[in-house]
Amino acid sequence: MSVAIAWFRRDLRMHENPALAAAATADLVVPAFCFERGLWSGRHASANRNAYLRASLAELDASLRAAGSRLHYRTGDPAVQIRQLARETGAERVHINRDHTAHSRARDRRVREALAGDGIELVGHAGLSCAEIASIETGSGGPFRVFTPFSRAWMKADRRDPAARPRSLGSASAVDAGELLSEKAMGITAEAKRITDSAGAGEKAGRRLMHAAVRSAADYERIRDLPGLDETTRLSPPLHFGTISPLELERLLAEQRSKGAAALRRQLAWRDFWLNVIRNFPENRTKEYDERLRGMRWNDDPDSLRAWKRGETGVPYVDAGMRQLLAEGWMHNRARMAVASYLTKNLLIDWREGESHFMQHLLDGDESQNNGNWQWSASVGADPQPYFRVFNPILQQQKFDPEGVYVRRWVSELRDFPHQHLAEPWKAPEDVQREAGCVIGKDYPQPLVDLKESRAEAIERFGEQRG
Repeated sequence: MSVAIAWFRRDLRMHENPALAAAATADLVVPAFCFERGLWSGRHASANRNAYLRASLAELDASLRAAGSRLHYRTGDPAVQIRQLARETGAERVHINRDHTAHSRARDRRVREALAGDGIELVGHAGLSCAEIASIETGSGGPFRVFTPFSRAWMKADRRDPAARPRSLGSASAVDAGELLSEKAMGITAEAKRITDSAGAGEKAGRRLMHAAVRSAADYERIRDLPGLDETTRLSPPLHFGTISPLELERLLAEQRSKGAAALRRQLAWRDFWLNVIRNFPENRTKEYDERLRGMRWNDDPDSLRAWKRGETGVPYVDAGMRQLLAEGWMHNRARMAVASYLTKNLLIDWREGESHFMQHLLDGDESQNNGNWQWSASVGADPQPYFRVFNPILQQQKFDPEGVYVRRWVSELRDFPHQHLAEPWKAPEDVQREAGCVIGKDYPQPLVDLKESRAEAIERFGEQRG
């Protein structure tokens, strides 16, 4: 009887999973997940993501059991563990959905070589992106470095046929299934579990969010920049863990003709663009894409960095975003751009500090997306925000949170502050502050820096660095 392994990684779903569907054509299927140490520890370790991962794996195992199989857990180097599992089961093929980071590609090369020594094939599928990333090239055959031409080529690129969900799976029952790592081993805290439970991990919750997003897609363009409404899709964690398929989501959106659906589909193009960037420029993991800005003189200011992380900068819109991140493991995209600009352009603190903090807390913390967007915000990356464009958090609040709903929700000290002073509470008269129960400098901090002066300094420093 033929035997195949379906090795799950960032594709924790039964629906529209090309690797699982291909493995299911064998007589016996061995679904597997390998806990690599760098996956749940290392420089981007996150208790929040570990909790989300563990909950999603437990649900996936239950779904596989309902189909007649189960998830097989292994811990350690995949080049050793997956090879050993293939030997134990007599598998002829190991099916995967290809990833694009430097670590993932190096890992898969090692696994492919290890399996080849036993005459076993590692078969890759395009299950993490809408289009096949490697096939999208410029006219000269190189990678795209700018989003707009990439998006045009992306729209025209071929799409694979959707993969069918296997209804039944032949099981290799004699194989040791291993164990799901414990919460303690993965560093999962009670707070991380609370955040995960609130977000809703696993394929069932992801699909509910996906279908809700599709139903309301016509409104997406109108509401996408308004954090006070809290009506954006929240699909970034399911997309990161692959509890939903980006291709399935794109197909559902393409069936609509609204501007909102097109705008949401464009976000999927951005996701594939950052996968393209990290695939072709792996140095971006630690270095600026723009070589002129390597060696940039950043401020060494641990007190301001600490205040930014805690949401205590004295700038309400920035603090609201940072407090939402700590409470939910997620932040509205409009707020993400504002807090990133504030860190890198007003505080002039290294973008890598922000990237690391986001990776520690975000449920959707994804190397390609997080790195690409931080470099974009800091004006050091591929197709970046121009360095002379500095987000003004006061204007951002006035434009995108005009009623102060978002700020009052997350900055409780300012809940009773008069609306006309909410964006710049430090300018309110002292009697107004006392009446609102929030004295600036006592109950809520003074701003760390002057926004106008720090903006001018950032533009000057970036200009000098660029020569």
